[in-house]
Amino acid sequence: MNAIESFFNAIIQNSFLHNALFAILLISIISGIIGSLLVSNRIVFVGGGVAHCAYGGIGIAVFFGFSVLLGSSISAIIVAFLLAFVKKNFETHIDTFSAILWAFGMSIGVVFINISTSNIDMESYLFGSLISVDTESLVLMSIFDIVLLLFLCVYYREILNISYDYEFCKLRGINTNLFMNIIFTFIAIGVILSMQISGLILVLAMLSIPAYISNIFAKTLKSQMIFASLFSIVFMFVGLFLAFVYNILPGAAITFVGTLCLILIYTCKLFINTIKGYK
Repeated sequence: MNAIESFFNAIIQNSFLHNALFAILLISIISGIIGSLLVSNRIVFVGGGVAHCAYGGIGIAVFFGFSVLLGSSISAIIVAFLLAFVKKNFETHIDTFSAILWAFGMSIGVVFINISTSNIDMESYLFGSLISVDTESLVLMSIFDIVLLLFLCVYYREILNISYDYEFCKLRGINTNLFMNIIFTFIAIGVILSMQISGLILVLAMLSIPAYISNIFAKTLKSQMIFASLFSIVFMFVGLFLAFVYNILPGAAITFVGTLCLILIYTCKLFINTIKGYK
């Protein structure tokens, strides 16, 4: 009880934890929607490819001395367009291309950081830093959430159809190329913003685990996004609490909580299905 009381007292007394809680709310929306799109389209590896290629943009930005957020965003969007092209033309090989870009992006980042004269702490980019989220980041997350939700509300039917029957959408005359480019752009920006909490190493787990668990409870894409957002809030809040109590990185704690929950839920599901099979 003392740990819980200390945690809530710290939240009340420290403004940086206020930012962390607001970031949890905003990122949970991104995680729920973007994660569900990745899972439903079976392109989870795309998220990892985008995140690791963003590291290349970070390295280039550090070397040339401009905004790291700008560098990572540009590289992520370029890779998103490349993977959207692959998705449309070589869908069966998208995991292969994602893995190649994943390794290539990381190698570029490492090379440029190694030859850079700047002394920069890369740990926050690798593992995230929830408690250091600033006001500017919160504003960017808020704007992105609003745009993402508006796009989802207006074009939900098209997004749903493209996610589950891409070829049928083409036959119906839907501009699938445009929608796929927009969806992949949202994925890229969502991954970049989520990296501030989990870092590029853990961002894939934070986006995919809540959406994957939601498959058990959700019957539609919309409900999957809602459930995934709720799971994200719980995982991130519990992860923040564990990080506070045990002095560990929040991104790692969040991923640990989510993974443990995934194991428990699917173990229970397997057990229930086994019992039903005997009956």
